[in-house]
Amino acid sequence: MLVVTVTESTPASTTLVVSGELDTSGAERLLARLDRLLDQGHRYVALDLSAVPFCDSSGVSALVRGHARASAAAGGLRLSAASAQVTRVLELSGLARMLGLKSSMDSPVASG
Repeated sequence: MLVVTVTESTPASTTLVVSGELDTSGAERLLARLDRLLDQGHRYVALDLSAVPFCDSSGVSALVRGHARASAAAGGLRLSAASAQVTRVLELSGLARMLGLKSSMDSPVASG
């Protein structure tokens, strides 16, 4: 089960730590939490997805919808961190840059 925890909050922005699988039920839970925060006036939301081991198309859709909703409220949705699996999914879908996630493809490869 997906758990969404507020770790920092100001009148305009909030940081959330998300843990668990970002699948169909997790995506619904995340979107419901984002909707409540945006309805309360928190226009800028940062998500820490480092404790999310799995993200499917439902999760990707939830992130896109959350980003669109925050943008429509003159705010934004950004990712502050993501697990390796989620980072890979977001890179392949082209969403890593849109959501402000530093791509592992941007990092120089260490030579050995």
